[in-house]
Amino acid sequence: KNITMSTTTIKFEDGAVQFRQRLIVSILSHRPLLIRNIRSDDLESPGLREHEASFLRLLDRMTNGSTIEINATGTQIRFKPGLLLGGEIVHTCPASKSSSDGLSGNGDGIDNGNSSTLLPTSNCASVGWFLEGILPLAPFGKNPLHLTLEGITDGTCDMDPSPDYIATSILPLFLRFGIGADA
Repeated sequence: KNITMSTTTIKFEDGAVQFRQRLIVSILSHRPLLIRNIRSDDLESPGLREHEASFLRLLDRMTNGSTIEINATGTQIRFKPGLLLGGEIVHTCPASKSSSDGLSGNGDGIDNGNSSTLLPTSNCASVGWFLEGILPLAPFGKNPLHLTLEGITDGTCDMDPSPDYIATSILPLFLRFGIGADA
C-alpha cells in the first residue's frame, strides 16, 4: 500500500511549544513539518534541548524514510515523516532537560566527585516524557512496537509522569480499544 505525503508543510513559528505533539501530527498525517524560533530568544542556550534531539532520534528509528534537518543553531527543524514501522527498539533517554548534561556540579545535579553517584534533580527528562510522545504513535506502526526506554523512571521530574502512572492510567484505555499485549 503506497502512502502519499501531502506537499503542504505544517508550519509553526512559535518554537518548541507542543514539540512532541506536532511531530506526532506530522507522522500520522504524512505531512512535512517546519518549526522555527526554537528558543531563539535564549541568548545563552538557543535551540533544541538534549531531550528533544533524543526524541527526534527515537522517531527516526521508529520510521523508515524520515528526514530531519536542523539548522546550525538548533532554532529551526524540518521534519519529513517516513513510514511508521514499529518493531523492537531500545532507546536511552538523556538524564537532563538542560542544554548541558545536567549532571555536573553546577547546580543541576549532585556531584560528590564520583561520576557514578551523580543524581538528576528536577531538571531531568524522565522516561515518562518519552512515553507520552510515543504512545499516540504505537498503534499505527506497520509492525507491533516493542519499545524499551532506559533512563529516569522515578517520576521526580518537574512535570513528567512516571511509567507507573502511565501504566495505570493510559494503558488500560488502550486495552479497551484492543491495543496492547493483553488485548
